[in-house]
Amino acid sequence: MDADIHGFCLCRRGPKPTHLLFADDFLLFCKATMDECGRVLDILKDYEEALGQKINKTKTALFFSKATDAAIKNNIKEAWGVPEIMQYKKYLGLPSFVGKGKKASFNYIKERVWRKIQGWEGKLLSQAGREVLIKSVIQAIPTYTMGCFKIPLGLCNEIEAMIKKFWWGQRGDRRKIHWVKWNDLTKSKAVGGMGFRDLAMFNDSLLAKQAWRLLHDHNSLFYKVFKARFFPNTSIMEARDSRLGSYAWRSILIGRDVIQRGARWRVGDGKKIKIWQDYWLPRKHPTLLLVYPIADFEDSSVDILIDPQTRQWNVEMVEGLFHEEEAELIKQIPLSRVASEDILYWPYSSYSVYSSKSGYKFLKMEDELMDRAHDSAVDDDSQVWKRIWSMNAPQKVKMLLWRACREAIPTKCSLFRLKIT
Repeated sequence: MDADIHGFCLCRRGPKPTHLLFADDFLLFCKATMDECGRVLDILKDYEEALGQKINKTKTALFFSKATDAAIKNNIKEAWGVPEIMQYKKYLGLPSFVGKGKKASFNYIKERVWRKIQGWEGKLLSQAGREVLIKSVIQAIPTYTMGCFKIPLGLCNEIEAMIKKFWWGQRGDRRKIHWVKWNDLTKSKAVGGMGFRDLAMFNDSLLAKQAWRLLHDHNSLFYKVFKARFFPNTSIMEARDSRLGSYAWRSILIGRDVIQRGARWRVGDGKKIKIWQDYWLPRKHPTLLLVYPIADFEDSSVDILIDPQTRQWNVEMVEGLFHEEEAELIKQIPLSRVASEDILYWPYSSYSVYSSKSGYKFLKMEDELMDRAHDSAVDDDSQVWKRIWSMNAPQKVKMLLWRACREAIPTKCSLFRLKIT
């Protein structure tokens, strides 16, 4: 097929895929000529005769580039007997084109969430039951789309607003008191929250998975196309945003930022690691070096700190460039006798491989560390929450205890605090 059909080339250096297949849903790419389109028809006829199946023409359509001559379009449409479409709206449930109205492109997610909640509102559900539905159904709805695109923050807020109302038992126009802030509800149960997902953070953690694939899976068509189009002369970690880049690419760069903040380097030969720009010191929470870079070493790599003959740290240089604490950390990093490539790994999961679950935990950890930095009066009640959620009691009893500890029960004191009489 590849010899007869030229396929579609996204850029000069990139591959030319002739088809994309997923189960019984597929796209075929060829030049808008009668020869190539006729060859595709012949292949489909061979398929029909071999398997005894027929192509469903009611679900088949043609899409032409803007430069295609009108006469050629008409000839091809007549040969195929299927209509032309001006825009391929969705493929595998995702929008094929995302223009300026990004919120409108992804509004179908909000509509699906709303329909689910509307179907449940008439049922007598306990708060524990609503928790299960939120976690297992509602927050799973946007997952597939969030793995490919950055959902607008405003849309995430609107979906979370619907979830909040459902969680606190609001029906129709009857307003309910939201006793606990949503930001607190998205914290883990171990620190007093309910473990609901922060949708924006969850979105970033899923996009980081795509960036991780571009970093490690170099044999996939996904990597070959994006590499040729967006970062032909560098790696995904050094790639820059482009005004000509697709929305999918700009979304992946948001995920790339998560990898840059959380991943760490394992020192090999030191040539890939920038001394002052990368995280490579063995600390619990990754931080950049405290010392400001010296003028002559601003863009230097870690390899200048390693003696190439002995494959040991150049102690004199290390102690001369860094604070005593950082110098000691550097000298403790083991070096291989044989120079090997530096490895970027993810320290928050088993096997040092990134997962969206570990990425989300990292983002929440970042958020909680910032909260503690701004509020020195944060109490550590982890033992209290652990005892509540691990006790052998019905879920509704645990929920009542949680609400009591959070002062989320309509007592006289709580109502006075909210200025409700």
